[in-house]
Amino acid sequence: MGTDSPAVATSRVVPKIQKDLVCAIRSDGRVLISGESRVGTRALARLIHRNGQRAAGRFLTIDCAAFPDVRLEAKLFGRARDSVGGVDRDTRGFFEQADGGTIFLANIGAIGLGLQARLLQFLEYGEIRRVGADLAHTKVDVRVISSARHLFQQTETTTFRADLYYRLNVIHLVMPPVGRG
Repeated sequence: MGTDSPAVATSRVVPKIQKDLVCAIRSDGRVLISGESRVGTRALARLIHRNGQRAAGRFLTIDCAAFPDVRLEAKLFGRARDSVGGVDRDTRGFFEQADGGTIFLANIGAIGLGLQARLLQFLEYGEIRRVGADLAHTKVDVRVISSARHLFQQTETTTFRADLYYRLNVIHLVMPPVGRG
C-alpha cells in the first residue's frame, strides 16, 4: 500500500484502524470517517482513493459546512442553463466531474434535511439532475467518502436522516483525537 501522506502513514493512528483501512481500499463501498477536526480525514480519504480501484479517476473534495445548502446543491449536482440568475450554459457539478473517481464530502453532518433527501436519492440510483433541470437525469458512477464528527448522534436528534447515515456508513473508520493515537 502506497502512502499519500507520511503524517498519516507513520502516525500511531494507522495501526489502530489498519484492518478497516485495508478493507476500505480493497472495496469500492462508501466510507464514513468519524473524527474530530484536524485529525487527517481528508488525507485518509485521499489515501483510500489513491490506493483503491478508482485511483485513475478524479478525487474531488468539498467541505459541506463551507456553503449554504442552495449553493452546495449546485456545486454537487450542477446547474441547468438559465436556472439561476441567467446562467448561459449548463454547469457540471462535482458528482458529474468525479464520474469514475471519488468524491470526499467533509463535514457531511452540516447539510440540511432537504439536501440530505436529494443526496440519499443520488446514492440509491446513481443519477443526478442539475439544479433547475426538468427531467434530465445523468447516470454517474462515483465513490463517496464522507466525514463527520458525531453523525450517529445527529440521527438520534433527527438533524440527520438515519437512512442516509446507513447508506454512507458501509465502511466506518474512526480516527482518534490528536494526542491520543
